[in-house]
Amino acid sequence: MLDTTEQRIYELIKPWCGRSWLTRRAPELTGETSLNITLKMDPEDTAELLVTLFSEFGLNPDDVDLSVYYPRRRGQEIPLTIDMLVSSVRSGKWLYK
Repeated sequence: MLDTTEQRIYELIKPWCGRSWLTRRAPELTGETSLNITLKMDPEDTAELLVTLFSEFGLNPDDVDLSVYYPRRRGQEIPLTIDMLVSSVRSGKWLYK
């Protein structure tokens, strides 16, 4: 069961989830869902989502180095997961490098 913080984070992410071209369904969101790999969000959309999400919870979106999650070379991505967002919001600061 999700608490109110998690629930709000999921609500903010949901509009950014596109529907599958084949199944016409939006992906199921879990804590392990990554914005960059699972949802295939581009860096600009991720940055915009983080501004919205972090401003609502009083965090600084500039603390997130998106180049870690969107490196120039494909295959070197580190997942930027919903669980990472939830734990950072709960702590009041971005917890990851």
